[in-house]
Amino acid sequence: MTVWRLSTHYKKSAVEKQLWYKDGVTISKEEGYRWGTFYCESDEMPDVDLANPDGYELYGYDWELYSLDDGCWSDWTFPEDMSSAEREQIEAAWDFSDGLENLGWSNDDTEYWFHGPLIMTNETTGEVFSDMAQESQEKTDQQLAAELDELIAEMPGVPEDAAEEPTLTDWYDDDTPPARTGSYEVITMTWPFVLFADWNGREWRREGFAIKPTAWRGLAEDPAK
Repeated sequence: MTVWRLSTHYKKSAVEKQLWYKDGVTISKEEGYRWGTFYCESDEMPDVDLANPDGYELYGYDWELYSLDDGCWSDWTFPEDMSSAEREQIEAAWDFSDGLENLGWSNDDTEYWFHGPLIMTNETTGEVFSDMAQESQEKTDQQLAAELDELIAEMPGVPEDAAEEPTLTDWYDDDTPPARTGSYEVITMTWPFVLFADWNGREWRREGFAIKPTAWRGLAEDPAK
């Protein structure tokens, strides 16, 4: 059984929607997050439109929540005929443990939604699928490296007493693996900035998961010398 990871391409695109019920009345609390990740197990790649023009509810395929990171907004939806006093009472109760339950409300359902382009990763092979893949491929590894160098050049100068920056190798593509195990700077198709990943002699791994960088570089000199 293959493990599949689904995440958003852009930040602030993951939403948790809690539905609360009382005496036939429904209210909802939506909270937005910068990033979200779900996993599922399936012999076949889940049938998900990665362009995701209308939003995707994490419902089928037994998706399991792995993380919702850095909450950045929240919003309530109330019936039009609900009084301002009751709305204020509900919003105030939210800040306390079991606050809504004490008012007689029950949370019987919670929905999770991803909006905008999605990224699907085969955790077994490291393959990454994205509707943005063609656009990403248009930027070669050399272009990404050049953009990175430009960003570094535009950064404010470092103090004179700062430690000397180590000398790094040139960028190598994924067909040229490192000669030594260790931590390296890498570039991937799904994230246009430099990440750190570990090469164990057989595969690249980041935060416990296998990844497939398009380019990497490391220290040009042994730091122990």
